[in-house]
Amino acid sequence: MNDRNQVIRYILESWASEENPWNTTDELLQWIERTRQETTVSIRKIPYAYDGYWHYDKDELGIVNDQKSYFSVKGIRQKDDTGVKEQPIIVQDGIGYLGILAKIIDGRMYFLMQAKIEPGNINHCQLSPTIQATRSNFTRKHGGKEPAFYQYFVKRQNCITIADQIQSEQSSRFLGKRNRNMILLAQDDVEVPSTHRWMTLGQIKKLMQYDNIVNMDTRTVISCIPFVLSDLDEETLSAVHKLFHEEAFFRSFLEHSSGDAIRKIYGKMNDIKMTGNFERELIDLHALKDWSYDGASYASEQGNFRIVFCDIEIEGREVRCWSQPLLETVGKSEFGLPYQIGKDGIMRFLVQTKCEIGCFDRVEVAPGIQKEPLDERITDPVDRLFFEKLERKEDIRFRGLFSEEGGRFYHEENWNTIMEFKEGELEELPDGYFWADFRTLNTLIQFNNCLNIQLRNLISLLNI
Repeated sequence: MNDRNQVIRYILESWASEENPWNTTDELLQWIERTRQETTVSIRKIPYAYDGYWHYDKDELGIVNDQKSYFSVKGIRQKDDTGVKEQPIIVQDGIGYLGILAKIIDGRMYFLMQAKIEPGNINHCQLSPTIQATRSNFTRKHGGKEPAFYQYFVKRQNCITIADQIQSEQSSRFLGKRNRNMILLAQDDVEVPSTHRWMTLGQIKKLMQYDNIVNMDTRTVISCIPFVLSDLDEETLSAVHKLFHEEAFFRSFLEHSSGDAIRKIYGKMNDIKMTGNFERELIDLHALKDWSYDGASYASEQGNFRIVFCDIEIEGREVRCWSQPLLETVGKSEFGLPYQIGKDGIMRFLVQTKCEIGCFDRVEVAPGIQKEPLDERITDPVDRLFFEKLERKEDIRFRGLFSEEGGRFYHEENWNTIMEFKEGELEELPDGYFWADFRTLNTLIQFNNCLNIQLRNLISLLNI
Protein backbone atom coordinates (compact mmCIF):
# COMPACT_ATOMS: atom_id res chain seq x y z
CA MET A 1 0.00 0.00 0.00
CA ASN A 2 1.74 3.17 -1.21
CA ASP A 3 -1.26 5.50 -1.46
CA ARG A 4 -0.69 8.14 1.24
CA ASN A 5 -4.33 9.23 1.05
CA GLN A 6 -5.45 5.70 1.85
CA VAL A 7 -2.97 5.38 4.72
CA ILE A 8 -4.19 8.64 6.29
CA ARG A 9 -7.78 7.52 5.82
CA TYR A 10 -7.02 4.26 7.64
CA ILE A 11 -5.39 6.24 10.47
CA LEU A 12 -8.38 8.55 10.84
CA GLU A 13 -10.84 5.66 10.74
CA SER A 14 -8.79 3.96 13.46
CA TRP A 15 -8.85 7.23 15.42
CA ALA A 16 -12.65 7.35 15.21
CA SER A 17 -13.14 3.74 16.36
CA GLU A 18 -12.82 1.74 19.56
CA GLU A 19 -13.96 -1.48 17.87
CA ASN A 20 -11.43 -4.22 18.52
CA PRO A 21 -12.18 -7.95 18.11
CA TRP A 22 -9.35 -8.93 20.47
CA ASN A 23 -9.51 -6.39 23.28
CA THR A 24 -12.19 -3.94 24.36
CA THR A 25 -10.93 -0.72 25.94
CA ASP A 26 -12.00 -2.01 29.38
CA GLU A 27 -10.06 -5.22 28.76
CA LEU A 28 -6.97 -3.17 27.87
CA LEU A 29 -7.28 -1.31 31.17
CA GLN A 30 -7.56 -4.66 32.96
CA TRP A 31 -4.49 -5.95 31.10
CA ILE A 32 -2.42 -2.94 32.19
CA GLU A 33 -3.60 -3.34 35.79
CA ARG A 34 -2.93 -7.10 35.74
CA THR A 35 0.59 -6.49 34.43
CA ARG A 36 1.13 -4.02 37.24
CA GLN A 37 -0.06 -6.47 39.90
CA GLU A 38 1.67 -9.58 38.56
CA THR A 39 5.11 -8.07 37.93
CA THR A 40 7.59 -7.85 40.78
CA VAL A 41 8.65 -4.23 41.18
CA SER A 42 10.76 -2.80 43.98
CA ILE A 43 11.94 0.82 43.93
CA ARG A 44 13.75 2.03 47.04
CA LYS A 45 15.36 5.41 47.61
CA ILE A 46 18.81 4.92 49.09
CA PRO A 47 21.59 7.29 50.20
CA TYR A 48 24.31 8.12 47.73
CA ALA A 49 27.12 5.66 48.33
CA TYR A 50 29.56 6.85 45.64
CA ASP A 51 31.43 3.58 46.06
CA GLY A 52 29.30 1.39 43.83
CA TYR A 53 28.55 1.33 40.11
CA TRP A 54 27.43 4.99 40.09
CA HIS A 55 29.79 7.54 41.59
CA TYR A 56 30.80 11.18 41.56
CA ASP A 57 33.72 11.91 39.22
CA LYS A 58 35.22 15.39 39.44
CA ASP A 59 36.94 15.04 36.06
CA GLU A 60 33.57 14.19 34.48
CA LEU A 61 31.90 17.09 36.37
CA GLY A 62 29.24 14.94 38.00
CA ILE A 63 27.63 11.57 38.63
CA VAL A 64 28.61 8.84 36.18
CA ASN A 65 28.77 5.04 36.13
CA ASP A 66 31.85 2.84 35.84
CA GLN A 67 31.39 2.44 32.07
CA LYS A 68 30.66 6.16 31.60
CA SER A 69 27.61 5.09 29.61
CA TYR A 70 23.80 5.39 29.74
CA PHE A 71 23.70 8.95 31.07
CA SER A 72 25.34 11.26 33.59
CA VAL A 73 24.19 14.09 35.84
CA LYS A 74 26.34 17.20 35.63
CA GLY A 75 26.11 20.89 36.42
CA ILE A 76 25.19 23.47 33.80
CA ARG A 77 25.52 27.25 33.81
CA GLN A 78 23.73 29.57 31.38
CA LYS A 79 24.32 33.29 30.95
CA ASP A 80 21.96 35.42 28.90
CA ASP A 81 20.28 38.82 28.99
CA THR A 82 18.10 37.72 31.93
CA GLY A 83 21.06 36.79 34.13
CA VAL A 84 22.87 33.61 35.22
CA LYS A 85 21.15 30.30 35.88
CA GLU A 86 22.73 27.13 37.31
CA GLN A 87 21.28 23.68 37.91
CA PRO A 88 21.97 19.95 37.50
CA ILE A 89 21.18 18.47 34.09
CA ILE A 90 21.02 15.00 32.58
CA VAL A 91 23.53 14.40 29.80
CA GLN A 92 22.58 11.45 27.62
CA ASP A 93 24.43 11.05 24.35
CA GLY A 94 22.94 9.12 21.45
CA ILE A 95 19.48 9.07 19.92
CA GLY A 96 17.04 6.38 21.08
CA TYR A 97 14.07 4.71 19.40
CA LEU A 98 10.45 5.48 20.22
CA GLY A 99 8.59 3.36 17.68
CA ILE A 100 5.05 2.14 17.10
CA LEU A 101 4.31 -0.74 14.72
CA ALA A 102 0.95 -0.55 12.93
CA LYS A 103 -0.87 -3.11 10.81
CA ILE A 104 -4.09 -3.22 8.79
CA ILE A 105 -6.15 -6.23 9.86
CA ASP A 106 -9.55 -6.95 8.30
CA GLY A 107 -9.74 -3.44 6.89
CA ARG A 108 -8.83 -1.54 10.06
CA MET A 109 -5.52 -0.11 11.25
CA TYR A 110 -4.28 -1.23 14.67
CA PHE A 111 -1.27 -0.08 16.67
CA LEU A 112 0.92 -2.47 18.65
CA MET A 113 1.35 -1.10 22.16
CA GLN A 114 3.29 -2.34 25.15
CA ALA A 115 2.46 -2.52 28.87
CA LYS A 116 5.84 -1.34 30.14
CA ILE A 117 7.12 -0.87 33.66
CA GLU A 118 9.55 1.98 34.27
CA PRO A 119 11.29 2.60 37.60
CA GLY A 120 10.09 6.19 37.91
CA ASN A 121 6.44 5.61 36.96
CA ILE A 122 4.13 6.61 39.77
CA ASN A 123 1.98 3.51 39.11
CA HIS A 124 4.80 1.34 37.69
CA CYS A 125 3.06 0.18 34.47
CA GLN A 126 1.89 2.42 31.62
CA LEU A 127 0.99 2.09 27.94
CA SER A 128 4.17 2.49 25.91
CA PRO A 129 5.19 2.36 22.24
CA THR A 130 6.04 -0.96 20.58
CA ILE A 131 9.70 -0.19 21.22
CA GLN A 132 11.13 2.27 23.70
CA ALA A 133 14.89 1.92 23.72
CA THR A 134 17.84 4.17 24.47
CA ARG A 135 21.06 3.80 22.53
CA SER A 136 22.56 1.86 25.44
CA ASN A 137 19.56 -0.51 25.29
CA PHE A 138 19.86 -1.44 21.63
CA THR A 139 23.66 -1.53 21.66
CA ARG A 140 23.31 -3.83 24.70
CA LYS A 141 25.84 -2.00 26.86
CA HIS A 142 24.03 -3.41 29.90
CA GLY A 143 24.61 -6.97 28.68
CA GLY A 144 20.89 -7.68 28.38
CA LYS A 145 18.71 -8.92 25.56
CA GLU A 146 18.03 -7.04 22.36
CA PRO A 147 14.79 -5.03 22.70
CA ALA A 148 11.73 -6.71 21.17
CA PHE A 149 10.88 -5.51 17.62
CA TYR A 150 14.21 -3.69 17.33
CA GLN A 151 14.94 -5.24 13.91
CA TYR A 152 11.71 -3.84 12.45
CA PHE A 153 12.87 -0.29 13.12
CA VAL A 154 16.48 -0.84 12.04
CA LYS A 155 15.81 -2.68 8.78
CA ARG A 156 12.25 -1.49 8.00
CA GLN A 157 11.79 -4.45 5.66
CA ASN A 158 8.30 -4.87 4.21
CA CYS A 159 7.17 -1.81 6.14
CA ILE A 160 5.76 1.53 5.06
CA THR A 161 7.15 4.46 7.01
CA ILE A 162 4.29 6.62 8.28
CA ALA A 163 6.36 8.88 10.55
CA ASP A 164 10.09 9.27 11.14
CA GLN A 165 11.29 12.34 13.04
CA ILE A 166 13.93 13.17 15.61
CA GLN A 167 12.29 15.06 18.47
CA SER A 168 13.45 16.60 21.73
CA GLU A 169 12.63 15.70 25.30
CA GLN A 170 12.37 17.94 28.39
CA SER A 171 14.86 20.75 27.82
CA SER A 172 14.63 21.88 31.45
CA ARG A 173 16.03 18.50 32.56
CA PHE A 174 18.09 17.14 29.63
CA LEU A 175 20.93 18.70 27.66
CA GLY A 176 19.93 18.43 24.01
CA LYS A 177 18.37 14.96 24.42
CA ARG A 178 16.48 13.63 21.38
CA ASN A 179 14.73 10.46 20.28
CA ARG A 180 13.74 9.06 16.91
CA ASN A 181 9.92 8.99 16.80
CA MET A 182 8.71 6.40 14.27
CA ILE A 183 5.51 4.73 13.10
CA LEU A 184 5.86 1.81 10.68
CA LEU A 185 3.05 0.02 8.86
CA ALA A 186 3.97 -3.68 8.72
CA GLN A 187 2.99 -5.64 5.60
CA ASP A 188 3.83 -9.11 6.96
CA ASP A 189 2.40 -11.06 9.89
CA VAL A 190 3.66 -9.89 13.28
CA GLU A 191 4.27 -12.25 16.19
CA VAL A 192 2.89 -10.57 19.31
CA PRO A 193 4.27 -11.41 22.78
CA SER A 194 2.17 -11.22 25.95
CA THR A 195 3.69 -7.83 26.77
CA HIS A 196 2.01 -6.22 23.73
CA ARG A 197 -1.55 -5.75 22.40
CA TRP A 198 -3.12 -4.46 19.18
CA MET A 199 -5.46 -1.49 19.62
CA THR A 200 -7.06 1.23 17.54
CA LEU A 201 -5.93 4.84 17.72
CA GLY A 202 -9.38 5.58 19.16
CA GLN A 203 -8.66 3.22 22.04
CA ILE A 204 -5.31 4.88 22.70
CA LYS A 205 -7.04 8.27 22.74
CA LYS A 206 -9.71 6.89 25.09
CA LEU A 207 -7.04 5.58 27.47
CA MET A 208 -5.55 9.09 27.54
CA GLN A 209 -8.67 10.15 29.44
CA TYR A 210 -7.38 8.21 32.45
CA ASP A 211 -4.63 9.66 34.63
CA ASN A 212 -1.17 8.15 34.20
CA ILE A 213 -2.14 5.33 31.80
CA VAL A 214 -0.60 6.43 28.48
CA ASN A 215 3.06 7.31 28.90
CA MET A 216 4.93 10.31 27.56
CA ASP A 217 6.68 8.36 24.81
CA THR A 218 3.42 7.09 23.33
CA ARG A 219 2.00 10.59 23.34
CA THR A 220 4.94 12.14 21.49
CA VAL A 221 4.95 9.42 18.80
CA ILE A 222 1.19 9.77 18.24
CA SER A 223 1.59 13.54 17.84
CA CYS A 224 4.01 12.97 14.93
CA ILE A 225 1.45 11.41 12.55
CA PRO A 226 2.01 13.48 9.37
CA PHE A 227 -1.52 14.35 8.28
CA VAL A 228 -0.27 17.36 6.31
CA LEU A 229 1.93 15.27 4.00
CA SER A 230 -1.10 13.96 2.15
CA ASP A 231 -3.16 16.14 -0.19
CA LEU A 232 -6.52 14.47 0.41
CA ASP A 233 -8.63 13.98 -2.69
CA GLU A 234 -12.35 14.84 -2.67
CA GLU A 235 -13.49 11.27 -2.05
CA THR A 236 -11.11 10.81 0.90
CA LEU A 237 -11.91 14.29 2.22
CA SER A 238 -15.63 13.56 2.22
CA ALA A 239 -15.11 10.27 4.05
CA VAL A 240 -12.78 11.89 6.60
CA HIS A 241 -15.20 14.78 7.22
CA LYS A 242 -17.82 12.34 8.49
CA LEU A 243 -15.45 11.15 11.22
CA PHE A 244 -15.07 14.55 12.91
CA HIS A 245 -17.44 15.54 15.71
CA GLU A 246 -16.15 19.11 15.95
CA GLU A 247 -16.52 21.14 12.74
CA ALA A 248 -14.09 23.82 13.96
CA PHE A 249 -11.40 21.18 14.56
CA PHE A 250 -12.02 19.66 11.12
CA ARG A 251 -11.53 23.07 9.52
CA SER A 252 -8.39 23.55 11.62
CA PHE A 253 -7.21 20.16 10.34
CA LEU A 254 -7.65 21.30 6.73
CA GLU A 255 -6.74 25.00 6.89
CA HIS A 256 -4.39 25.86 4.04
CA SER A 257 -3.39 29.37 5.13
CA SER A 258 -0.90 28.06 7.68
CA GLY A 259 2.11 29.48 5.81
CA ASP A 260 1.73 32.94 7.34
CA ALA A 261 1.71 31.56 10.89
CA ILE A 262 4.74 29.39 10.18
CA ARG A 263 6.69 32.35 8.79
CA LYS A 264 5.89 34.43 11.89
CA ILE A 265 6.82 31.64 14.29
CA TYR A 266 10.08 30.85 12.50
CA GLY A 267 10.90 34.53 12.26
CA LYS A 268 10.58 34.93 16.02
CA MET A 269 12.63 31.78 16.69
CA ASN A 270 15.38 32.94 14.35
CA ASP A 271 15.43 36.39 16.00
CA ILE A 272 15.97 34.71 19.38
CA LYS A 273 18.76 32.49 18.04
CA MET A 274 20.61 35.44 16.48
CA THR A 275 20.21 38.20 19.05
CA GLY A 276 21.15 38.81 22.67
CA ASN A 277 23.91 37.36 24.80
CA PHE A 278 23.92 33.61 25.28
CA GLU A 279 26.56 31.35 26.82
CA ARG A 280 26.15 27.82 28.15
CA GLU A 281 28.72 25.49 29.71
CA LEU A 282 28.88 22.32 31.73
CA ILE A 283 30.36 22.80 35.20
CA ASP A 284 31.13 20.66 38.24
CA LEU A 285 27.90 19.40 39.80
CA HIS A 286 29.23 20.08 43.30
CA ALA A 287 30.16 23.66 42.35
CA LEU A 288 26.57 24.70 41.65
CA LYS A 289 25.50 27.72 43.63
CA ASP A 290 22.69 27.02 46.17
CA TRP A 291 22.67 23.25 45.47
CA SER A 292 23.85 20.80 48.14
CA TYR A 293 23.60 17.21 49.37
CA ASP A 294 21.49 16.68 52.51
CA GLY A 295 22.17 12.96 53.00
CA ALA A 296 19.16 11.82 51.00
CA SER A 297 19.12 13.99 47.87
CA TYR A 298 20.97 16.71 46.00
CA ALA A 299 18.66 19.71 46.08
CA SER A 300 18.15 23.47 46.15
CA GLU A 301 15.43 25.58 47.74
CA GLN A 302 15.02 27.30 44.37
CA GLY A 303 15.06 24.08 42.33
CA ASN A 304 12.01 22.51 40.72
CA PHE A 305 13.54 19.07 41.21
CA ARG A 306 16.06 17.16 43.31
CA ILE A 307 18.40 14.27 42.50
CA VAL A 308 17.63 11.05 44.36
CA PHE A 309 19.27 7.65 44.16
CA CYS A 310 17.25 4.43 43.85
CA ASP A 311 17.80 0.70 44.15
CA ILE A 312 15.59 -0.96 41.51
CA GLU A 313 14.27 -4.43 40.77
CA ILE A 314 11.87 -5.02 37.88
CA GLU A 315 10.90 -8.48 36.72
CA GLY A 316 11.09 -9.12 32.97
CA ARG A 317 13.48 -6.28 32.05
CA GLU A 318 16.64 -6.84 29.98
CA VAL A 319 18.47 -6.40 33.30
CA ARG A 320 16.42 -7.21 36.41
CA CYS A 321 18.31 -5.38 39.20
CA TRP A 322 20.27 -2.16 39.13
CA SER A 323 20.67 1.21 40.83
CA GLN A 324 20.64 4.69 39.35
CA PRO A 325 20.02 8.38 40.04
CA LEU A 326 16.56 9.79 39.19
CA LEU A 327 15.25 13.35 39.12
CA GLU A 328 12.35 13.91 41.52
CA THR A 329 10.17 16.95 40.89
CA VAL A 330 9.03 18.92 43.95
CA GLY A 331 5.46 19.43 42.71
CA LYS A 332 3.31 19.37 39.58
CA SER A 333 3.86 21.52 36.52
CA GLU A 334 0.97 23.05 34.60
CA PHE A 335 0.88 22.63 30.83
CA GLY A 336 -2.05 24.23 29.02
CA LEU A 337 -3.12 24.49 25.39
CA PRO A 338 -5.73 27.23 25.04
CA TYR A 339 -7.72 27.40 21.81
CA GLN A 340 -10.10 29.85 20.20
CA ILE A 341 -12.72 29.45 17.48
CA GLY A 342 -12.58 32.47 15.21
CA LYS A 343 -15.32 34.16 13.21
CA ASP A 344 -14.23 32.01 10.26
CA GLY A 345 -15.14 28.87 12.24
CA ILE A 346 -11.55 27.62 12.49
CA MET A 347 -10.09 26.35 15.79
CA ARG A 348 -6.68 27.82 16.54
CA PHE A 349 -4.33 26.97 19.41
CA LEU A 350 -2.24 29.35 21.48
CA VAL A 351 1.50 28.62 21.47
CA GLN A 352 4.64 30.51 22.46
CA THR A 353 8.35 30.49 21.76
CA LYS A 354 10.27 29.30 24.81
CA CYS A 355 13.94 29.07 25.73
CA GLU A 356 15.06 26.41 28.21
CA ILE A 357 18.49 25.72 29.63
CA GLY A 358 19.04 22.37 27.88
CA CYS A 359 17.33 23.19 24.57
CA PHE A 360 19.16 21.65 21.59
CA ASP A 361 18.87 24.82 19.50
CA ARG A 362 18.16 27.41 22.23
CA VAL A 363 14.43 27.88 21.54
CA GLU A 364 11.38 25.74 20.71
CA VAL A 365 7.64 26.26 20.29
CA ALA A 366 5.83 25.52 23.55
CA PRO A 367 2.19 25.43 24.66
CA GLY A 368 0.60 28.74 25.65
CA ILE A 369 0.93 27.69 29.30
CA GLN A 370 4.07 25.99 30.60
CA LYS A 371 4.68 26.51 34.31
CA GLU A 372 7.18 24.65 36.48
CA PRO A 373 6.08 23.74 40.05
CA LEU A 374 7.77 26.70 41.79
CA ASP A 375 6.88 29.23 39.10
CA GLU A 376 3.81 30.97 40.51
CA ARG A 377 4.34 34.23 38.66
CA ILE A 378 1.51 35.63 36.57
CA THR A 379 3.64 37.29 33.94
CA ASP A 380 1.20 38.24 31.19
CA PRO A 381 -2.49 38.31 30.14
CA VAL A 382 -2.30 34.71 28.87
CA ASP A 383 -1.30 33.38 32.32
CA ARG A 384 -3.89 35.57 34.03
CA LEU A 385 -6.80 34.47 31.84
CA PHE A 386 -5.85 30.79 31.97
CA PHE A 387 -5.52 30.57 35.75
CA GLU A 388 -8.65 32.68 36.37
CA LYS A 389 -10.68 30.32 34.18
CA LEU A 390 -9.01 27.32 35.77
CA GLU A 391 -9.96 28.53 39.25
CA ARG A 392 -13.58 29.02 38.09
CA LYS A 393 -13.46 25.63 36.27
CA GLU A 394 -14.68 27.46 33.19
CA ASP A 395 -14.37 26.32 29.55
CA ILE A 396 -12.10 23.38 30.41
CA ARG A 397 -12.41 20.84 27.60
CA PHE A 398 -9.86 18.38 29.03
CA ARG A 399 -7.75 18.16 32.17
CA GLY A 400 -5.67 15.18 33.24
CA LEU A 401 -2.56 14.07 35.08
CA PHE A 402 0.18 12.54 32.97
CA SER A 403 3.52 11.05 33.98
CA GLU A 404 6.76 12.18 32.47
CA GLU A 405 9.45 9.75 31.28
CA GLY A 406 9.82 7.05 33.95
CA GLY A 407 13.33 5.99 33.02
CA ARG A 408 14.93 9.19 34.36
CA PHE A 409 12.23 10.90 36.49
CA TYR A 410 10.88 9.68 39.82
CA HIS A 411 7.07 9.86 40.15
CA GLU A 412 6.79 13.02 38.08
CA GLU A 413 3.26 13.83 36.97
CA ASN A 414 1.97 17.08 35.53
CA TRP A 415 -1.37 18.68 34.74
CA ASN A 416 -2.30 18.87 31.05
CA THR A 417 -5.24 21.10 30.19
CA ILE A 418 -7.04 22.04 26.99
CA MET A 419 -9.15 25.16 27.51
CA GLU A 420 -11.27 27.39 25.31
CA PHE A 421 -10.55 31.11 25.22
CA LYS A 422 -13.65 32.83 23.87
CA GLU A 423 -13.09 35.41 21.15
CA GLY A 424 -12.45 38.80 22.74
CA GLU A 425 -11.27 37.43 26.09
CA LEU A 426 -7.65 37.96 25.06
CA GLU A 427 -7.49 41.27 23.25
CA GLU A 428 -3.80 41.35 22.35
CA LEU A 429 -1.16 38.63 22.35
CA PRO A 430 2.09 39.31 24.22
CA ASP A 431 5.32 39.16 22.25
CA GLY A 432 6.29 35.59 21.38
CA TYR A 433 2.73 34.19 21.39
CA PHE A 434 0.90 32.97 18.28
CA TRP A 435 -2.44 31.48 17.27
CA ALA A 436 -1.91 28.39 15.09
CA ASP A 437 -4.39 25.95 13.56
CA PHE A 438 -3.88 22.19 13.77
CA ARG A 439 -2.46 22.04 10.25
CA THR A 440 0.24 24.57 11.17
CA LEU A 441 1.24 22.61 14.26
CA ASN A 442 1.20 19.30 12.39
CA THR A 443 3.43 20.87 9.74
CA LEU A 444 5.90 22.14 12.34
CA ILE A 445 6.06 18.70 13.97
CA GLN A 446 7.52 17.34 10.73
CA PHE A 447 10.68 19.37 11.42
CA ASN A 448 13.18 18.17 14.02
CA ASN A 449 13.47 20.17 17.25
CA CYS A 450 10.71 22.66 16.57
CA LEU A 451 7.78 21.80 18.89
CA ASN A 452 8.76 20.89 22.43
CA ILE A 453 7.71 17.72 24.25
CA GLN A 454 5.05 19.49 26.34
CA LEU A 455 3.30 20.87 23.26
CA ARG A 456 3.53 17.58 21.36
CA ASN A 457 2.03 15.74 24.32
CA LEU A 458 -0.89 18.18 24.47
CA ILE A 459 -1.47 17.86 20.72
CA SER A 460 -1.73 14.08 21.15
CA LEU A 461 -4.72 14.62 23.47
CA LEU A 462 -6.78 16.38 20.78
CA ASN A 463 -9.70 14.26 19.62
CA ILE A 464 -12.03 14.28 16.67
